[in-house]
Amino acid sequence: MKLLKRLIQYIFPFKKNIVLIFFAHLFYSLFSVVSLSMVIPFLSTLFSTVPAAPVKPDFALNSQAVGGIFNYYMAVIINSYGKIAALVAVAVAMVLFTFLSNFFRYMGHYLMAPVRTGLIKGLRHDIYHRLLILPLSFYAHERKGDILNRMGSDVQEVEWSIVSMLQMLFRDPLLLIAYLTSLFIINAPLTLITLVVLPLAGYLISLVGKKIKKKSAMAQQILGQLSSKFEETIGGLRIIKGYNAIDHASEKFKQENDIYYHLNKKIFIRTELGAPMIEVLAVLCMMIVLFIGSNLIIGENSGFTGELFVFYILIFARVIPPAKSLVTCYYNIQKGMPCAERIYKIIDGDEKITEVDNPLAISELKDKIEYKNVSFSYNEQTEVLKNINFTLKKGEIIAIVGHSGSGKSTLVDLLPRFYDYENGEILIDGINSKLFKISDLRNLFGIVNQDVILFNDTVYNNIAFGNEGATSEAVEAAAHVAYAHDFITEMENGYDTVIGDRGTKLSGGQRQRLSIARAVLKNPQVLILDEATSALDAESEFIVQQALNNLLQNRTAIIIAHRLSTIRNADRIIFMDNGSIIECGNHDELMAKKGEYYKFHTLQEIK
Repeated sequence: MKLLKRLIQYIFPFKKNIVLIFFAHLFYSLFSVVSLSMVIPFLSTLFSTVPAAPVKPDFALNSQAVGGIFNYYMAVIINSYGKIAALVAVAVAMVLFTFLSNFFRYMGHYLMAPVRTGLIKGLRHDIYHRLLILPLSFYAHERKGDILNRMGSDVQEVEWSIVSMLQMLFRDPLLLIAYLTSLFIINAPLTLITLVVLPLAGYLISLVGKKIKKKSAMAQQILGQLSSKFEETIGGLRIIKGYNAIDHASEKFKQENDIYYHLNKKIFIRTELGAPMIEVLAVLCMMIVLFIGSNLIIGENSGFTGELFVFYILIFARVIPPAKSLVTCYYNIQKGMPCAERIYKIIDGDEKITEVDNPLAISELKDKIEYKNVSFSYNEQTEVLKNINFTLKKGEIIAIVGHSGSGKSTLVDLLPRFYDYENGEILIDGINSKLFKISDLRNLFGIVNQDVILFNDTVYNNIAFGNEGATSEAVEAAAHVAYAHDFITEMENGYDTVIGDRGTKLSGGQRQRLSIARAVLKNPQVLILDEATSALDAESEFIVQQALNNLLQNRTAIIIAHRLSTIRNADRIIFMDNGSIIECGNHDELMAKKGEYYKFHTLQEIK
C-alpha cells in the first residue's frame, strides 16, 4: 500500500480535476438510479394499479413514500391527459435521466484523461531523472536490458493496471453506494440477506490476488532478463554468427521465454477467474432475491408490490458490473504492484554522489589539482585505488599509463565525481572537490573516451551537445580543430546528417573526431583523454592524433594511453600498477630508471 500511496501522489497537481470527477460520478450514480426508478410509475400505469384519487404523501427515504409520490403525479397526469400521455411522460423522463446519467459519466472520463496521463508522465520523468543522477556504480550491478524493461513494459503495466484502477475507484464505489442505498430503501431485510455471501467472495478474491502478485513479480523479473537477451544479442550479433552460436543463443532464449510463458499463463488464468466468480455469486444472490421477494409479494400486508420488486431486481442487476470491476481492479493492482516495486528500485536507488548544503561555485582552475592519500573501492572486498598522491598544475599535461585493470580510468573518474572516494581528498585550488556544486565541478572537465558516445541525432547536435547556446560558426570552428569539417561537408546533409545509433554511419576515426570537436567546443579547463586513439587503425590514429595535438595546445590535461607514442611529450608520466602509483617522472627520467615504465615501453617497441 505504501507504493500505491506514492503513485497516487502524482495526481495531487490535478486536485481541481479530482473534485470535479467526484461530482461528475456522483451525479452519474444518482441519475442512474433515478432513470431506473422510472420503471415504477411505468408499470403502475400500464397495469392500472395507480389509485384514482391519491393523496400526495410526505417525502421519506422508504419505498412506500417514494412509490406514493410516483403514484400521485401519475394519477394527476392520467386524470388530466389519459393513460397514454402518462406512459409517454414516463418514457421521456427516463430518456432524459439516462442522457444526464451518461453525460456525467462522459464528463468523469473527460476530466480523468489529464490525471491518468499526468501520473504516467510524472512517473516516467522521475525514472529518467533518477537514471541521470544515479552513480555509475549503480549500473555496474544492473543489466541494461532490465533497466530498459523497467522504463518500458513495467511503466506500461503500471499504466494499464494501477492507473486504470484510479478510474474505477472514482466511479464504481459511488455506483455501488447509490445502488445499495436504493436496495436498502426498497427492502432492507431482503438486502441484508443477499449480502451475506460478500465475506465469502472477499476471502476467495484475496486468495487469488496474493498468487497473482507473486507470479507477476517473477514474470517481470524474467521479462527483464529477456530484454537483456535482446540487447546483448543485437550488440553481439557478429560474435554469435562468427562462432556459429545461433542455435545455442536461440536455445538459451527459448528456455527463459518458456518460463515467462508459463508464468504469464498462470497469471492470466487467475486474473480471469475473478469476474466469473463474482457473477456466479451474484446469480446465487439473485435467486435468493427472487425466492424471498416472490414470497413477500404473495404474502399479504408486506407492502412489497410487483412494481417495487421489478425495480429491486433491476437495481440488483446493476450492482454486478461495478462489483466485477472492483474485483478486476483489485487483481490489476496485485498484478501491477511488482512492476511499481521494480520502478521504485530505480527511483529509490542510493544516490551516493550527494551535494553538500550551500555548495561552492567554481568556473575555472586557477592553480592546481591535488590527490592526497586517495583510496577507492567499488565494494568492500576489492580496493581499486590505494593511497594515490600527485599534483596536476594548471597548463601541465600528465600522462597515466599502466597495465589493464591498474585503476587508470577510475583515477580520472573521481575528478568529475562519477564516483566518490572513501579515503583521502582531492583538492582543486586547495578546496576539497566535494564542497563544490556538482554541475560546476563537471563543467571544468572535457572528456574524450576510447568508447565514443554519440547519439542518434545530427552531426551538429552531437558536437553542440551540452552547449545549447553554441552558434553554427562555433560548431564549425570546433570541427576544423578536430579535423572533422572536411568529412562532415562531404556527407549527404552536411552538419544536418543524422549519424545513426551510436554513430554507426561513421567510421571509428570519424566518431572519435566528432567527440574531440565536442570537447573543443566545450573549451574545458581540464581535458581528460582516456585511451582516445587505442581502438583506431594507423591512418585514423594519425589524423586523430593531429586533432588531439590541436586540442592540447595551451591546456591542462590528463592523458590515459596504452600506446606510449601518444604521451611521450607529456610533462610528467605516472605509471600505475594494481591501484598504486609506482613511478613518476618525464619520459627520459623513467627510461633512465629502467624500471616498470622502461619494461612497458620496451614491450611496446617490440610490438
